[in-house]
Amino acid sequence: MKQLILFCWCSVILIACDPPRNGIDLTAKNLRIINDGTSALSARVQFSLNAVGEAMVVVIDKGTGEEKRTPVSKEKINHNITITGLKEKTSYSVTVQVKDRDQNFGTAAEQTFTTAAIPASVKAFYKPEENTLNETDGSHFLFTSRVGPACIYLINNKGKMVWYRTTQNMLKVVRLTRNNTLLCLEDENNTSFGDGNVILELSLGGDTLFYVRQGTKGFDKSVHHDLYLNHRGNVVAVTNVYRPGITIPGDGIIEFDRSGNKIWEWTTFDSNDAAETGISNQPWINSLVQDNDNNYIVSLRSFSQVWKNTSTSGAVMWKLGKGGNVQMETADEFQFQHYAHRNPQGDIMLFDNGSATRPVTRLMSFTIDEQQKKATRKLKVELPANLYSAIMGSTMLMPDQGILSASSNNSQFVKTNAAGQVLWTVKIAEPIYRAEYVGNPFLTY
Repeated sequence: MKQLILFCWCSVILIACDPPRNGIDLTAKNLRIINDGTSALSARVQFSLNAVGEAMVVVIDKGTGEEKRTPVSKEKINHNITITGLKEKTSYSVTVQVKDRDQNFGTAAEQTFTTAAIPASVKAFYKPEENTLNETDGSHFLFTSRVGPACIYLINNKGKMVWYRTTQNMLKVVRLTRNNTLLCLEDENNTSFGDGNVILELSLGGDTLFYVRQGTKGFDKSVHHDLYLNHRGNVVAVTNVYRPGITIPGDGIIEFDRSGNKIWEWTTFDSNDAAETGISNQPWINSLVQDNDNNYIVSLRSFSQVWKNTSTSGAVMWKLGKGGNVQMETADEFQFQHYAHRNPQGDIMLFDNGSATRPVTRLMSFTIDEQQKKATRKLKVELPANLYSAIMGSTMLMPDQGILSASSNNSQFVKTNAAGQVLWTVKIAEPIYRAEYVGNPFLTY
């Protein structure tokens, strides 16, 4: 579907302000407001000042009079300020304000613009009128459609879509980083499963902060299923790995610096731990996160194990699951799990998909004694039979101790309590890889 593109090239009304501290009257020029159908609910306001100065933007809905103020953009000449929380096909007045010498804001430029329409495909995938929530103010949820034109969605505590972004490529996975940016794996080749060939990091305003494409720099193998922004600010991702004479691929971890150069990698071929499982399938790493000590927690679906690997050599520190080296109860062994991570209580939490031999999906967490290599189950919640999900999926604790889980096969995500009672359900048009509670990413961007 051809996206509606609306670029607002704005003439500028220059209004003199009181002299700033440097004695120069600050004025704004080259004002441009960018808003189009790829992200109609946000806009970027770009302008230049005649001298270094702070600025902010005041936005008023011309129909309702509702006013929004952006955070202050720090001292510079060229400013790029993001507006979020807009409505589609709505007229707004925009005022650029700058500080005077008394630290008061005065108007430097003003203009009006009208937001674009949300594409029909975006609305068809997620219908707010069918999904009414009642969560704590400031709560937001992140999920994506996968097939191009794919879309990243953020909905609020009431189930209202408050931000989205489309891409013409297939979208394999998206993570919200600790910087409230979006780390994305896209696929230009329409490959099956979770493989992608483009990694990019985006601001909520749509600025590209990082971009690397397979075949350039150190990106010499396809990436699949997950990626993460690590403690160095570098991008870490899961890779497919092939070896001559070996028909079954392995998996790996690769790290790129901010310029897109490969600086470190590890593969399951480098370790005897994969061979010890006796499983001839690809390990199929489907999630990767960084632990509190900066090492990595990875979920290996084919092995029904979760590993912890060092972030320096990749050496395996422990293996949780059937056949692993962490002691656990047989009844707690999980099957073909996804989304292994350390939850806010300090436990390793995961989405236990189940299988044809046990067609029950469980939400589980374990306290791990890493020195003694012993696991104690803390949480085991069975989802109702209609939420069994043999593939994909995710689960995580919410601040109120509710549990958010994506029943991917069933094209929905749910909130349950510790007893497995479903408290609410969000339905979407097609299966999703995961769904995440992300707090309020709009506090800073």
